[in-house]
Amino acid sequence: MKFLPLVLWTAVLAGLVWLVWKRTQPPPQLTGVVLVDVPWEHLPDVPRFRLVNQAGEEFDSNRLNGRVYAVSFFFANCPTICRDLNRQIASLNERTKQLDLQFLTVSVDPENDSPEVLEKYARDMGAVAGRWDFLTGPMHRIKQLGEHVFQVVIDKETHTDNILLVDKWGRYRDRFKWDDPNEMKRFVQVASELVRETAPPLGKTIVTRNALPLNAGKNWQVLPWLREFVLMDQAGREFYSRDLTGRVWIGSFFYSRCPDVCPEQNKFLSELRKSLPQDAIRLVSITTDPDFDTPAVLSEYARMWGVKDDSWVFCTGEAALIRRIGSEFFVAAASSDHHSSELFVVDRWGRLRGRFHWKNPDESEAMRNLITDLAAETAPVPFTEIVQPSRRGNEGKEVE
Repeated sequence: MKFLPLVLWTAVLAGLVWLVWKRTQPPPQLTGVVLVDVPWEHLPDVPRFRLVNQAGEEFDSNRLNGRVYAVSFFFANCPTICRDLNRQIASLNERTKQLDLQFLTVSVDPENDSPEVLEKYARDMGAVAGRWDFLTGPMHRIKQLGEHVFQVVIDKETHTDNILLVDKWGRYRDRFKWDDPNEMKRFVQVASELVRETAPPLGKTIVTRNALPLNAGKNWQVLPWLREFVLMDQAGREFYSRDLTGRVWIGSFFYSRCPDVCPEQNKFLSELRKSLPQDAIRLVSITTDPDFDTPAVLSEYARMWGVKDDSWVFCTGEAALIRRIGSEFFVAAASSDHHSSELFVVDRWGRLRGRFHWKNPDESEAMRNLITDLAAETAPVPFTEIVQPSRRGNEGKEVE
């Protein structure tokens, strides 16, 4: 018995040592809950989408421009998890009622979830239209929004249980597990920070659970639609279109062995680059003859045009990828048989805003004016028609 106090003290000391060790260990990282550092420029841009709300009215995402909003998915006759999710969203609504924040809950069962069904469901949840909208519409649009934009599962059995947050500038900013109290606290904190933002956080690193940008563009073979791309520049480095976020740039297609039109086009671009204020634009010229136009060939080609910095990038890559970049990003031909001779103006936020025939003086002047206007933009504008002088305009990219 006389040794008992010593045993107890040993146990207490061991316990204290264990507690100190435990507190110094990093928290366990569960799959999908890991926070990562991502440059804001690399976060996915959410394209325009149009669905139908509980009042039976068209809901155009353009109305969300300049607002923070949260997206979730459910179906109305789900008896358990979906109702718990929406009760959590109701709680978030109450906790964030002082914030300019909108919640969108999208049905993954549009065949049964008519506006009338959603209107009753919204009443049951105490949802206020304009603050919390329940959306339905054609299944292909819902799948494109969920699977193509947010890259989450869209079906009744295994749809995502995450709440997805989009910032004022249209970037998919973060995602949160609705049934994790710590995640819900983090949601309120992050949403509050986003509402307070007064300018796009260009050049800043974001701490987020949205790890999508880390490999974005590289898995182009399985992507249903390209909204950004990765190619190889004349120095043999990977070139990410998203790295141009914050700059106005002009895209074009060419090939180095072209005997006539391409040299004329590149002469125009060379003179344009010199005539505009320094650092006003970036030029991105993509070869349609990648088998011949290796980085070494393009490096020599760039020197021929007096390019000594990264203000004009000549890119190559797989032929199939280049064709997809042409048809999906620029909506233009880009193959070895035929490529567009238009110039494509992309704004500071990575959105195609204009296409021009460089040989036409009126269009050339219109392009210069557009570049000046875009350079002055301080925030993304709603998705608008592409400037296309003298020709029928094409609507800006959206989820259709």
